[in-house]
Amino acid sequence: MQINVKFSFIKLPFSSHNKIMAVNPTLKEISAMTDVSIATVSRALSKPDKVKFATRKKIEAAIEEYQREKKKESSNLVGFIVPDLENQFFPLMLSGADNAAALSGANIITLCSGNDPKKEDNIIKKLIDMHVDGVIMSTSGKASPLLHQIIKDNIIPIIFLDRDPEIDNIDLITTDNYDGMYQSTKYLLTLGHRDILYLGGREGTSTNKAREEGFCKAIGEYNGISISMRYGEYDFMTSYNIFKEMIKSGHLPFTAIASANDIMALGAIKAFEENGIRIPEDISIIGYDDIPSAEYSSLTTVKQPFREMGRMAFYQLSSIIQNQFRPKKKLILNSTIIFRSSCAVRK
Repeated sequence: MQINVKFSFIKLPFSSHNKIMAVNPTLKEISAMTDVSIATVSRALSKPDKVKFATRKKIEAAIEEYQREKKKESSNLVGFIVPDLENQFFPLMLSGADNAAALSGANIITLCSGNDPKKEDNIIKKLIDMHVDGVIMSTSGKASPLLHQIIKDNIIPIIFLDRDPEIDNIDLITTDNYDGMYQSTKYLLTLGHRDILYLGGREGTSTNKAREEGFCKAIGEYNGISISMRYGEYDFMTSYNIFKEMIKSGHLPFTAIASANDIMALGAIKAFEENGIRIPEDISIIGYDDIPSAEYSSLTTVKQPFREMGRMAFYQLSSIIQNQFRPKKKLILNSTIIFRSSCAVRK
């Protein structure tokens, strides 16, 4: 199920004294507890009117007993895996989840993968060994075989946040990255810029892929556009060094930059300012995320509701833990341009 929603505040689904319940039993576990076939258990949960009353009650009683026992074992802990703690975007999402967790009496354990898939796998194993009740994670890229197996076997409830790991039938909260970058690039084009550089993020991530596609879509609607592409890994220093080298070479074939995040945009701005290149008089630049540093730097950017994303992830995880058999949901939030002073009309 995929749902497009507008930015809105989500009400608390439970009171502050509630604890997160343990996950429901799997179909296989219910079958073993009740001596009812897996097919019948599945039918009883999805189409109860097709199963005998006595069988349904037997299954319901087994689930309730399992929940009572598991609730006693609940750690009341949630794992939160981020790829990068230096980029303000991820700690701000975490703060949204942490605020929601505090209101429900839960605790969040935060671990950073450093955009390393192997480290990410080790973190997931560690969290499972710690018996956390569930995991919220933003992946380093596409899902590993281990993560595929965890999802397939329903080993632990997981909410994916921001980046899509490209696994079927998952819970995901993200934003419309395609449209956000399309609108961003379209804005530069309406200002008269015809030589534009796309400053991409980490290749292989769903966010960069969608943003690059949005950029190309906007460019394709105009004639006579010259484009350049560089990839800054969503990192300040990588971006800074890219533009430092371009300035040194004397080759800057663009009048505007559409950046796939604010951190890279700020790295570019630092390189330009150190070399007497003015923003926006000489080069216009638009970022993506709207982290606090963007406002301080008067950076025009695409705003993502990061704190709301974190809150929604925690509430959605709680919903999974309490009702494992509900349909998986993909929530896609809208993004909007925040106009500041880093972009100007091309004269």
